[in-house]
Amino acid sequence: MPKQSTQYLEMIATHLNAPYGHVVDANDVAAALRSGNLSSASDDALANELLAHMFLELEPELIGRASFEAGVRLEEAQALYQLARDRFGLPRSTRWEDALEGVL
Repeated sequence: MPKQSTQYLEMIATHLNAPYGHVVDANDVAAALRSGNLSSASDDALANELLAHMFLELEPELIGRASFEAGVRLEEAQALYQLARDRFGLPRSTRWEDALEGVL
């Protein structure tokens, strides 16, 4: 059985790590999307904050493709977005919300 691609999950992790060095990896991104919870493998506060900010920093299409790689429906990604806003007081991501308008 071929290994499932994680290229989009890895792209997100690489982008989030850029200013800090290695903080999160593709598994952390996938776990957050799958669980609907901001918790990196280490439960590091910085890692969790970086995961929350993916909705502000990245194109919705990239998050959608990473969600598909992780086996996650867009409804689950939307739940993570809402949790990120509530937990970190993030501003709305109009790009994310506009992309999902009419889809959910």
